[in-house]
Amino acid sequence: MSGSFEGDLIRPLGLLTLYFGYAEFEVDALIDALEKWGLIGASPKSAPLGQRLTTARDLLNRQQIVEATQVISIIDEFRHLIELRNVLVHSCVLAGGRVIPSDKSQGTLRVTPEQLTKLAGDIFTWKEKLSAARQRQLMPALQRKSIDGT
Repeated sequence: MSGSFEGDLIRPLGLLTLYFGYAEFEVDALIDALEKWGLIGASPKSAPLGQRLTTARDLLNRQQIVEATQVISIIDEFRHLIELRNVLVHSCVLAGGRVIPSDKSQGTLRVTPEQLTKLAGDIFTWKEKLSAARQRQLMPALQRKSIDGT
């Protein structure tokens, strides 16, 4: 084991946290857009991310447009990324990449800087997919639906 391994974990954990913040910002942008179209009332931004995603997903599920289904699929892709991130962030990450979850029913894990960097990248990619679908597909579809009255 390298003496610098612990230091090598710091940057990927920071990147994971930063990119997850970007993802949360994008989820809030989706909720703001749904509010704009009158599909949701004021939603507290302090609600847990999973709850905000469930709210958005439920509202989109009631829409009769393909674009809403596409955004739901993207939301569903994020569930496992949230779970992985939560395990890491709410655990004790020790030297050597040993992860001791706060949930004692889970066993000790090991993580490498490369795995953390990949997870951060996966979260960033997901955020970009949601952003593109929201801006390029869902918002124009909701506008068409509003104009057509369907």
